[in-house]
Amino acid sequence: MLDSADPERIVTGPVRLSRRTLLRVFVGVGAGLLLTACGDDDLDPFATGRQVAPPPASDPPDGADTPVAQAQADQQDGGQAQAQAAQEQIVVAQEIAEPQVYVMPSPISQGETVLVVVEAPGAETASLWWQGQTFSLLRSEDRFVGFFGIDANAQVGPQALGISVWGPRGEQLLWQETVIEIVAYEWTIDNIQIDGPNAALLDPSVRRADESARRPFQTTLSPELHWLGVFNPPADGQITALYGEQRSFNGGPISEYHTGMDFGGETGAAIKAANSGVVSWAGRTRRRGNGIIVDHGAGIFTGYYHLSEVLQTSGTVVEQGDLIGRMGATGLATGPHLHWEVVVRGVTVNPLPWIRLLEYPDPFQDLNPANALKSTNLARS
Repeated sequence: MLDSADPERIVTGPVRLSRRTLLRVFVGVGAGLLLTACGDDDLDPFATGRQVAPPPASDPPDGADTPVAQAQADQQDGGQAQAQAAQEQIVVAQEIAEPQVYVMPSPISQGETVLVVVEAPGAETASLWWQGQTFSLLRSEDRFVGFFGIDANAQVGPQALGISVWGPRGEQLLWQETVIEIVAYEWTIDNIQIDGPNAALLDPSVRRADESARRPFQTTLSPELHWLGVFNPPADGQITALYGEQRSFNGGPISEYHTGMDFGGETGAAIKAANSGVVSWAGRTRRRGNGIIVDHGAGIFTGYYHLSEVLQTSGTVVEQGDLIGRMGATGLATGPHLHWEVVVRGVTVNPLPWIRLLEYPDPFQDLNPANALKSTNLARS
């Protein structure tokens, strides 16, 4: 029951809706754009340096405007237009309530999934900045949601997080930078003996090749949310290993950690999709053996490995509970089992909260405004 990724990588039943229903409800959003308008001096009679033609020598006909009079009238009209536009911006700003930002959980432990929710009635888009990456949040009516993962061995301490919210006219309503606290988790340490042909699979180059082969299929963001509610355990077997266990092989130093959780069982036992999604990869690597990855949307993926059979192909739409494979012992495995992973924006996280009703990161929960982060730097103020 042995699997891990490269540690140097920087990266009773509730009501559920089908994926097809969800796709009608949720849409992806793009990053907000701050729009600016630029004038051309050739079209602006009042631009600096503009050469205005002199008036004719003779007096204009009675009732006709002189060029100077016309320019004064145009300037007055332009001032009125600018005043009207400014007044419209004020009305829009007054109509849009101050965005409320929530980050859960708090504090955040190593290995956890972080949920960001922005309540912003009247806003058009919202985006999140985290560790040098900026990505759009998904919109559902007046709410924007997004996820990111914390590695099991992530650096502890304060980390900066930024939120942007944009209005319907491209105006930035909010730029808020806050600090979240990452706390250490006391992972267990496993000392494992590996010999025979499997020992060759401990080579770090094999591990890196395995990770490189699968990475493109569990990092590309799908702008739709295909799932809703708690994830189901993908197998009926007993849990035999947990996420985050620090691993030493053959008496050596700790070289990696367990990137998922293992389910024991018999070869051929049914493996089912934990939630609705689209198969992004089905194939084989030396270390993981036969496997399948399901894209659940919003940067959430699940991986199923060491299978004896893969029963779905890339691009297939699966519903929660669909049969996708059968348990096996392919790759680096000491016996038949399923290695199951949850990957959030390319980072493997603890899968256990995703299958517990009271712990999974519910993006549609009711929120208390008193728990929102203080908006100390509204862009429009």
